[in-house]
Amino acid sequence: MATTKNIQSVERAFSILDLFQQAGKSELSVKEIAEGLHLNKSTAFGLINTLANLGCLQKDRSNQKYMLGLKLLSLASTVQTQNVIVLSVHPYLERLNRMYDETVHCAIRNGDGVVYVDKVDAGSIHISTQIGSQNDMHCTGVGKCILAYLPESTQERILSKHMRSLTYNTITNSHQLREELELTRRRGYAMDNEEISIGLSCVAVPVFSAPDTVACAISVSGMTVRIRTATERGLVETLKRTAAEISREVFDYDYRPQTD
Repeated sequence: MATTKNIQSVERAFSILDLFQQAGKSELSVKEIAEGLHLNKSTAFGLINTLANLGCLQKDRSNQKYMLGLKLLSLASTVQTQNVIVLSVHPYLERLNRMYDETVHCAIRNGDGVVYVDKVDAGSIHISTQIGSQNDMHCTGVGKCILAYLPESTQERILSKHMRSLTYNTITNSHQLREELELTRRRGYAMDNEEISIGLSCVAVPVFSAPDTVACAISVSGMTVRIRTATERGLVETLKRTAAEISREVFDYDYRPQTD
């Protein structure tokens, strides 16, 4: 099997982060880092400065030493949240998959987009989403579910950005999207009506961890004609009940979904 060579600068950057754990210290000077990794001081400083600019290290100006930055705490929190969600929510996704034989997703917010943290594939059709991949909020069912409950200031900032058009059904007008988000809140679910790919649609619902706080969103996706048939036969109600179960059993929040 062919192997690829590691990039030395990346290895050294990670070595700096590892050194804090190995040294058992909360703060290290440039000299300590350089000596600990057998680097010359200028090389060590360049790497340290880059990590500091990225938020992975933070400088204590009182003694000129460095500590691990808040960016790492944010990343650790995201990983922990994803792991809890995946382990806890996956059985519900499998149940939905068995019921409808369609692709089922779970997604969380990641900055101004969404990231798919879990997926159960359908046997009937393959949808090309990947666990860990990111997508836009404005054109995905899961994204609309999350965007609909964000603070108004955050919503407006996201809506003010350019929204790419993927099909002729993609909503790229901010006024129209605001109406779609209001509809999502009112009815308790969102749809992707062939907004990413013609012929494919999805129905999504938010999963709440507290009032108006969406922990994640789950969706059922497939060929438009099959999703429409499933919707006529109670898919939305099933998704809402499933989301309410997850809210109660995973996030200890007794959420009562609205009925149409």
